[in-house]
Amino acid sequence: MVNNRRMPAGRAEPDVEKTESVLEPCALQSLAEELEDSTPAINFLSNYLSMLPGRILRISHGLGLHDADASMDAVLSLKISSAMVGALETENQCMAIETMIREDHFDSAVLALPALQDSTDRCFAAGPQLLGSAHESLRKGSRR
Repeated sequence: MVNNRRMPAGRAEPDVEKTESVLEPCALQSLAEELEDSTPAINFLSNYLSMLPGRILRISHGLGLHDADASMDAVLSLKISSAMVGALETENQCMAIETMIREDHFDSAVLALPALQDSTDRCFAAGPQLLGSAHESLRKGSRR
């Protein structure tokens, strides 16, 4: 099986400071509290991270074809899931691209795509550390 995930060049191990800033931890804590269990929240984060490469491809494909429906569907999906895990930079990038699509500025949206790609690359590269930190943080939070 071919791995189509795009890993950032020269980023074997994410910088600890960058890893911590990729996600806002209180968002995942809120999700765990809402679900009354940390396991589904951790699973959601894991699924979110594993789906990032495919979501970026869907956005890129939709924008390249100037397909408003496909682009909007993909951007909204990524925006909402990013908000749920606390990936605020990615969420903000999606909001900007969403506005461009609504205003029929596909060329601008295409130009904004590399910044979104960079944001999701940082999340993806930090995935193992994010999952470990989230698991530890949510485990501690459930003991209170």
